[in-house]
Amino acid sequence: MRRNPAKRSGLLDGMVSRQRTDVAFQTDSNVVVYLIHGVTGTPAEMGYLARQIAHHRWDVYATTLPGHCTRLRALLKTSEQDWVSHVHAQLVFMRERYDYVFVAGLSAGGLLALLGSLAVNVDGIGVLSPTIIYDGWNTPWTHAILPFAMKVVPRPLQHVLFHVDGPPFGIKDDVLQARVRAAYSPIRVLREWLGCWWAGWKTHGDTHTLRPPAAALQGFPLFPLKTLTDIDRLIKRVRARMGEVTAPTVILQARDDDMTSPRNAYLVHDEIASKEKRLVLLDDCYHVITVDKQQEAVARHLIEFFEVQASRQT
Repeated sequence: MRRNPAKRSGLLDGMVSRQRTDVAFQTDSNVVVYLIHGVTGTPAEMGYLARQIAHHRWDVYATTLPGHCTRLRALLKTSEQDWVSHVHAQLVFMRERYDYVFVAGLSAGGLLALLGSLAVNVDGIGVLSPTIIYDGWNTPWTHAILPFAMKVVPRPLQHVLFHVDGPPFGIKDDVLQARVRAAYSPIRVLREWLGCWWAGWKTHGDTHTLRPPAAALQGFPLFPLKTLTDIDRLIKRVRARMGEVTAPTVILQARDDDMTSPRNAYLVHDEIASKEKRLVLLDDCYHVITVDKQQEAVARHLIEFFEVQASRQT
């Protein structure tokens, strides 16, 4: 039975806090799947998944988290609370208009999906490559001193310290990895860093007027310490409430994840209170499973799981 007798066509047109880089597909469906990219990532990470879901005749909305797809200084002006509030507001918008609302997120986006399910009743959750503990095989040694740095470095000074992302960038596919490597050139890293402090780069009004194409497609090539601190706060916030999650949940992660090992997937699986939960480990891919060599399997597992939940509630 339908919960909301609203008109189906164009329901996503008035999405709250909509950004130019958001991706939306409308199929005149009473089902919507909300996709959340990772921190420092972009909606492009969810593009293939969004298209496959749309082919399944469901509506899809891939959001742009606050501070993303623009200048790095815009990211530094946001915090985990901005990301949480953004997801909450958009989930409320969809819950009021659709019979079935599913949410899926990549990496830290998966944590935002879990937290969002505690504020808004959703029909299912997809947690992709969850980021709780940085213990993948390519985790840099500097992560061992992160807790110390986040405590002793004053928050205003955390803007000037960065971790530069390096190969394989969470991607096993050689062609795509090479493309990201070219986008994350040393020149671009230097330009992004200088852009945070060069007075001439300050923008007024619409920050999208100076949006670099690379930021919208590949995301940022570096992680400010301030942003890592924000992610750490998000992790602690989610861990404290993981046991409250009851929505049906599917968790997908690469066995050979270079950033966060499958231990993270098991942590989510074991700590959430959902009666229906499924854990899938994927071969032949790394952390960014939505664009890597097993992206088709990711889409298939997610759609199949959500389809079961929708059919049970009909």
